Amino acid sequence: MKRVESGFTLVEVVIAALIIVFVTGSVMYGVITTDNSLRNVELRHRAFNTLANKMEEFKAQVALNRIQTSSDRDRRVCIEYKTIRDMVNQTGAGTGCRTIGYLSHNIRSRQTESNQARIFDIEGKLKYKMMSRFGKAGKDTVITLNVSQLVFN
Repeated sequence: MKRVESGFTLVEVVIAALIIVFVTGSVMYGVITTDNSLRNVELRHRAFNTLANKMEEFKAQVALNRIQTSSDRDRRVCIEYKTIRDMVNQTGAGTGCRTIGYLSHNIRSRQTESNQARIFDIEGKLKYKMMSRFGKAGKDTVITLNVSQLVFN
C-alpha cells in the first residue's frame, strides 16, 4: 500500500518562518529610520524657528539700546516642549522641555559715516542634539543666523 502525505515538512515551515521574520524586521527597521528622519526634520525646523525668534528679540534690544553682553553664552533654551501646558507656562529648559538647545550670540557695532544711524551685526548660534537611529541623542548640530539692525539716533 502506498501512503500519500500532504502538508509541509518541518524544514519548510522553519524556512518560511525565517523569511517572514527577516521581511518583518526589514520593514520595522525602515519604519523606525523614516520616523527618526522625520523627527530630525521637524526638530531642525523648530530649532530654526526658536533661533529666528531669539534673533528678533536681539534686534528689538538693539533698537531700544538695551544690548545684552555676550556673557550669557550657551544659555539653555527649550526647542521642543513635552506638552502644550509646558509651553504656555514657559517652564523653560527644565522638566517640561523635550529638547534643549544652547544659544549664544554676538552683537557688534559696525562703523558708519553717518551721525544719524548706527548698524549692528548680530550673530546667533543654536546648538542641539539630533536624534540617532534608536531615538537616543546623537550628534551635535549647530544652526547659525546672521542679521543686521539699523538704528536711527
